[in-house]
Amino acid sequence: MNIKVVIAGGTGFVGQGIIKQLSSDKFEVHSLSRHAHLAQENDKTIYHAVNLAHPQEWQHIIHDADWAIDAVGILLPNPMKGSNYQNSSYEPAKHIIDMLIKETKPNFLFISANAGPFFMKPYLKAKHAVESDMKELLTNRSYTVYPGVIFDKARFSSYIPGVILSHLTFIPYVKKLRPVKREHFAREVEKILLGEKSYLEQKYN
Repeated sequence: MNIKVVIAGGTGFVGQGIIKQLSSDKFEVHSLSRHAHLAQENDKTIYHAVNLAHPQEWQHIIHDADWAIDAVGILLPNPMKGSNYQNSSYEPAKHIIDMLIKETKPNFLFISANAGPFFMKPYLKAKHAVESDMKELLTNRSYTVYPGVIFDKARFSSYIPGVILSHLTFIPYVKKLRPVKREHFAREVEKILLGEKSYLEQKYN
């Protein structure tokens, strides 16, 4: 039987990277996002348009899952769209955690961050708040990965900085920023879903 994985934020940059990595031979993948998404050719993912704040819309999807992954979040707030770290990073993760308290089968994988520049302190604070909640409320079912700058040609704005930083990791501060290619990050996530260990589970200080 395939491993059922539900990815909140599966239509985003990070979520799509994970979806591309997970073979339909091993995984049954579901994506939760606010808006409908048209799957590309050969994409076996089942896409659901839901509001995470309304658990009745998605509880039936997650109740028998093996894994729930939180790939929701923003890098920077956008006042024009009304998005901030509270409503776009912390609250979506908290909705999932609250659901998993009731649904005791799925494990929870949270995508945190290893480090960031000083102006990203609020971003890291929101990540740490989620980590604190999941460790307290989900105990042995919670897993965290600590990537840094995830980059890929699919998002040019991240690709050039990511490539540059990846060649400067001999500098201690840059190494803490932990630049990682999206496909490499997705492979590390797959390892965890298969019961293996990933170096990204360890924070680099």
